[in-house]
Amino acid sequence: MKALKIAGLIILIILILATVVSIFLPASIHAERSLLINRPAEQVFNQVNHLKTWKKWSYWDNIDPKMQSNYEGPEAGVGAIHKWRSTDDMASAGTLTITESIPNEKIVTTLNFEGMGISTGGWLLTAADSGTNVTTYMDIELPFFGRIFPGLVFEKMLIDDFDKTLKGLKTHCENLPIAETKDWEITIMESNPMQILSIKITCKPSEIGMQLGESYGKIGEAMMKQGLKQSGPVLAVYESYSADKVVMEPAIPVDKSGKSEGNIIARELPSVQVMKLDFYGDYIDTEKAHIFMDEWARKQGKTIAGNPWEEYVTDPMVEKDTTKWLTRIYYPIQ
Repeated sequence: MKALKIAGLIILIILILATVVSIFLPASIHAERSLLINRPAEQVFNQVNHLKTWKKWSYWDNIDPKMQSNYEGPEAGVGAIHKWRSTDDMASAGTLTITESIPNEKIVTTLNFEGMGISTGGWLLTAADSGTNVTTYMDIELPFFGRIFPGLVFEKMLIDDFDKTLKGLKTHCENLPIAETKDWEITIMESNPMQILSIKITCKPSEIGMQLGESYGKIGEAMMKQGLKQSGPVLAVYESYSADKVVMEPAIPVDKSGKSEGNIIARELPSVQVMKLDFYGDYIDTEKAHIFMDEWARKQGKTIAGNPWEEYVTDPMVEKDTTKWLTRIYYPIQ
């Protein structure tokens, strides 16, 4: 009985101490870190404003390679949402939403982390002599008794994670090509509806060329079997693209409706409003054109409204000069 009284007294003392200490500790955490990135603000902003690109550089987005991610809302900017679920205790599950987006200056987000409530974070971009000074921050409200151990430890964890994420963003941005745009023109037009046969592929970026070649061969066999004729340049629709995974749909336009069979998909690419750019050069350099088109759309107040596709007009087996390879790039817009 005496032991129980002593144990109860100890617990009471601990609660009193915890209460007193919590009164004097801050009720919230503000953590922030900054880093200079040697790239223009536009290029850095574009990477942060598109939540799908975070897989290429964000520490949190790469804690668990098997993380299940779903993206909702617009492709970028206000209303863009990333929902994830992971078996990793660190990643857990949550929702990140962009609530404010000022081009080349600021992005504000809300984070609903499962079991932690809602917090506010963001990114601040300021011009510097040799690039852009990038600050990322987060504000978290703490429960009363969460101010002692969780609060003190969590702030240190946030700072460490911010440092890793900023380093990843810096490396990614500084390895992006700087777009050479003097000869580029963008055309707004209505795309022609197309009947296509396609195959859905998931691969590494380094495997794109091989996968395209193999897919076109398989689609060609299906066309012969179904009595279909090619009606335009081969193409590929790109659903997602990250440093370690590409989801794409190699396709060949055909003269009439085909039939889906096995991994062959028969469908129509409907007529939509698009912006189009003719890119001449090696396929490995097309990323700079995609960056240019995305920035152009934002400046013109256009919203990207679907997955882009590329038409490969020039046959590289016939034309060996890469400067003459024509790739037509299309983005659905609103």
